[in-house]
Amino acid sequence: MQSRNSRPGSSICSILAALALFSCQAPELPQSTSDQQTAHWDEDWSDFTLGPNDLVHLVVIGQPEISSPTGGLRIAPDGTLGVPMAGAVKITGMLPQEAAKTIEAALGKSLRNPSVSLSVISYVSRQYFLFGAIDEPGPKSFDRPTTALEAASQGGRILPGARRSQSVVIRRHDQEEIEVIPFNMDTPGADGMVQIRAGDMVFIPRTGANRFQEEATPFLQGIGLTLSQIASLALAYDRLYNED
Repeated sequence: MQSRNSRPGSSICSILAALALFSCQAPELPQSTSDQQTAHWDEDWSDFTLGPNDLVHLVVIGQPEISSPTGGLRIAPDGTLGVPMAGAVKITGMLPQEAAKTIEAALGKSLRNPSVSLSVISYVSRQYFLFGAIDEPGPKSFDRPTTALEAASQGGRILPGARRSQSVVIRRHDQEEIEVIPFNMDTPGADGMVQIRAGDMVFIPRTGANRFQEEATPFLQGIGLTLSQIASLALAYDRLYNED
């Protein structure tokens, strides 16, 4: 584990300087700066819980008037699903089969032994963020277990100057703790099969400090990182790539 003595920057200039320094170097592959090690390589559907704006298909056996239309129903921003005869039922954070049981219980107050099935049409709430040396950066939705290599491939063309062998998954655990999971796009191996999570950032670095300096901070602020979190990320990169 690398040293975790902090050297916090005093301004946005120091943040950008640290990011630019990272971009200029040709570093070794990084190690995590967090004590937590959450990377795993096995497909796992247990993390695919429902969230706001997900589109679902609801079927109540023998009750077509309660079932959703063919196009499905959208989970509301507050995490509820509007179900006739049951009202707004809170289902976010649940697996689809758990949500079906919850809706059954709500309908059970008005119907005798209702039977409900719920399937997901689109996991809009499940996004990761892809940025760096790719043609199509930005948030990407995913509806199945997805590897880092698969996630990176959703950015379109890899741009000239990309350091494909030093790609990383960045995973935030809190305001300060950042887990960095490296993978190699040049010679795909087991590291590229690491499973991403909702909220992960998949970063393909490029050579060229000015280009990275211009792109990184607006992107990170655009997805909701505070200056404190950006400073933490910059400091993490500085430690990872520039300390002995």
